[in-house]
Amino acid sequence: MFCKYQVSSSPQDEADGPAFNSTATLHHVTPLPAGTTFESALTTLHNHDMLMRLDPELSSYEELPKADEAPNAKRYRVTDHMHTLPKGLWDTTVTFESQITNTDDGVAWVIKAPLGLVQTTTWRVVRREDVGKGKGKAEDDGGDAKDEKSEWYLVEDAEIKASKLLVGTVKGKCEENWRGVHQKFIGHLQGAPAAVKA
Repeated sequence: MFCKYQVSSSPQDEADGPAFNSTATLHHVTPLPAGTTFESALTTLHNHDMLMRLDPELSSYEELPKADEAPNAKRYRVTDHMHTLPKGLWDTTVTFESQITNTDDGVAWVIKAPLGLVQTTTWRVVRREDVGKGKGKAEDDGGDAKDEKSEWYLVEDAEIKASKLLVGTVKGKCEENWRGVHQKFIGHLQGAPAAVKA
């Protein structure tokens, strides 16, 4: 598994007001099990129910009507348990809108949460030789007992925009959870439970 992140604030962010908006970018790469096909990984990614249930803080979700500005996206109202946020930042649960669009190589996922938080994430199935192009290099972590090289990788890129305090908190949650989330995804690829297209 491979991870890198960057936090920055632009002059435009700082001109937007006293909250001092900021942006964090995250890049996570995980080799998929040897023998995984592109088609099986893509079908699993297109299962929105499974994707949302990878979130360890998920409480519930419901599908919303499609939005005119994003006709190819499926919209959801999602409620998460957020017990580790600083007291008073949000209640113990937070409800937000999630838009997931199936793409040719994965999904594009936009979260719009209270306090102006916008998180844009792509999850892509990428061939081994294409992983390092423009985003750094990833290596197998030795987890495959047969010592076979993975042909396909799960590549997750996220951009989080919000106030500096909120960006730091959300980035911390993403960094804390991504390995477990990717491992749960791999569990679904290995047969538990079967993928159903959303």
